[in-house]
Formats: sequence, C-alpha cells, structure tokens
Amino acid sequence: MMNINDFILSFAKAIKADSFFENIKIIKPYPNVSFAGEIKHTIVTIGLGEVDVLPEQLGDTSKYASIKINADIYVPKDKPDFANEVLVNICRVSQKFNFIGIKASPISYSKYVKGYVLKCVLNINANVDFGGESGE
Repeated sequence: MMNINDFILSFAKAIKADSFFENIKIIKPYPNVSFAGEIKHTIVTIGLGEVDVLPEQLGDTSKYASIKINADIYVPKDKPDFANEVLVNICRVSQKFNFIGIKASPISYSKYVKGYVLKCVLNINANVDFGGESGE
C-alpha cells in the first residue's frame, strides 16, 4: 500500500542524494506563486500531477490508482541543453522506483523565469491508501 506524499518525498530525497544533483535545487512546485527575476541556477520541482482511481474502487479505503508525478526542470537561458542532461539523470535515479513510464515535453522558453523549462511526467500504478472508512 502506498502513501502518495511519502512516495514523492522518497523520490525527491533519492534525487537530492545523487551526486549529479549536488548543485541543483530540488523543491516542491509552487504553481500560483510568481517568480520575479531571472533564474540563475538549475531547479527541479517535484510534485503530484494527477491521480486516476478506477471507478469500481471509489467505495474502498484502499484504491488501485494511476499516479503521475511532475518533475519540471528549469535551467538558465544560457544553458538550455543542460535540461536534457538533468532529465537523463532523473530517469537514471527513477530506475530504483517502480515507474511504468516517463514522458518529457520539448524544452521551451519561459518568460516567467527568463529561462528554459523541460516538463517531465513519471507514471506509476499502485494500491493507494487514502485512509478513513468506506462511505465516510
């Protein structure tokens, strides 16, 4: 049984512990916070993207779910190619987990951070414990 928050924290800690990421900031995403200025260092945000629960399991406290974890890579405007190297290393670290798929979008310029962003989604299927009693 998986606790989604614990899983995300464990994945983020594994990335932080890897020597490739020692000079890269790993943080939670803050989607409604504006960024003033220009990104100077590489940042990776790791957080929950989506959870799809099978309809027949909606009444159970334990549910089989498809979970999408977002790992967005932000790099300074003078290092757009470094985002690909970061992605390769996220994929390498992710092998220790049971992800069933990884999808990355093309790198694009973000006017908000005045740098580049490469959005990555990691998929995993698991039995998830939401707690509580059925029907509460």
